Amino acid sequence: MRFSAILLAASLLTFWVAKKVERAAGEREKQFWLRTGVAAALALLFVFKYFNFFFSAINTVIAAAGIHWDFRGIELFLPLGLSFYALQIISYLSDVYYGKTSAETHFGRFALYLSFFPKLLNGPLERYDRLKPQFENPAAFDYQQTISSLLRIGWGLFKKLVIADRLAVVANTVFAAPQDFFSPQQVYALVAFSFQIYIDFSAYTDIAIGMAKILGIDLVENFNFPYYATSVVDFWRRWHISLSNWLRDYVFLPLSVRHRRKKAVILWRSLDVLATFLISGLWHGADWTFVIWGALHGFYQAFEIASQKLRDSLVKKFSIDRNTFAHKAFQILLTFALVTFSWLFFKASSVQDALAILKSIITLNGVTSAQAWAFSDGSLGLDRQDVWMMGHALLVFLIAEYFSRRHNLLDGLNRQPLWFRWTVYLALIFSILFFGYYGDTTSPGFVYFNF
Repeated sequence: MRFSAILLAASLLTFWVAKKVERAAGEREKQFWLRTGVAAALALLFVFKYFNFFFSAINTVIAAAGIHWDFRGIELFLPLGLSFYALQIISYLSDVYYGKTSAETHFGRFALYLSFFPKLLNGPLERYDRLKPQFENPAAFDYQQTISSLLRIGWGLFKKLVIADRLAVVANTVFAAPQDFFSPQQVYALVAFSFQIYIDFSAYTDIAIGMAKILGIDLVENFNFPYYATSVVDFWRRWHISLSNWLRDYVFLPLSVRHRRKKAVILWRSLDVLATFLISGLWHGADWTFVIWGALHGFYQAFEIASQKLRDSLVKKFSIDRNTFAHKAFQILLTFALVTFSWLFFKASSVQDALAILKSIITLNGVTSAQAWAFSDGSLGLDRQDVWMMGHALLVFLIAEYFSRRHNLLDGLNRQPLWFRWTVYLALIFSILFFGYYGDTTSPGFVYFNF
């Protein structure tokens, strides 16, 4: 209840500040109110999410200087959805400031924008100019859209309960005690997490978009087959699209405008990308592991930007055809490898654990041991039957992803005979009910609930 009061207070303050921004007499006054609103949103995030991290960093610096000052921090629960809430506040105030949308005069409609329940916890991050007309002109009930939405929700539940939660068992088992496992098992767990976080997050998006469409609200798509990306820049055009666009519009572009007249344009653009993804990493979590994860993605893209001319010249010199299947397959596999490597720091509980796993993998720790290649004996949390189920369900998912790139499978299914559609519906329901529950534990929450 107390967290609801905090979010309500933040909503009221933002509602009021936006009107001040819109009615300000001059540019200086507009900037003052914009900065006040943004600072309030960032202060809310700082207190609940970064306070202890900030003072922990200060402790480290002071300890390095030979001074002992042990600040133990304060114990605060992070309100669910606060990070997404804060980003939507910042985007709304900025859009009012730049005249992209007008300040809302109806508080209920504005509060609904911030706290619309399907997107509150995990996004997608919405802009007010997209949702405002939908709130003002509610759509009529559409039977066919409701059926399609229920099917998408079912597909999301299948992805979460049957695939992602089994992958989570493997990843959590190994990352909880990485020193107990050999390098092949650590690689296996890392790849499992790479698929888990995508399937888990996209499953939530399927459920959120499906629920919203039943209510007549069209949310933005958040994924576009990111593991088919041919570069890390391309990956971020496909992964968590609403956050990528937010970072582009409210972090990268303002930095680029500030540096547009400076020499060494490529260098500054690369630095702006690096700064943007450092912020992205810190937004995901108050820990150095997330900062490193963000820095890796920033470095990947900065290198890609800086090396573009060199790579183009090499392609021309060696007459490489970028449109061949082999070249694209190489790009996709390389991008997947780079992204999966970065997930190591995202998943690890500490930088020390991440480096220990990395050292174990590089040195091929235990690679000659038969035990290192045991993936279905229960040592990684899953027995043979569950590994078999996970593998086949993952294969179904990958096949669906492959064909969905060129065909809308939901539309295709709706054109099939009634008996075929109901066979698919019942098969999906059966899979969720009978295979979507693992062991004696409850299903873990969605990964992005932590952020």
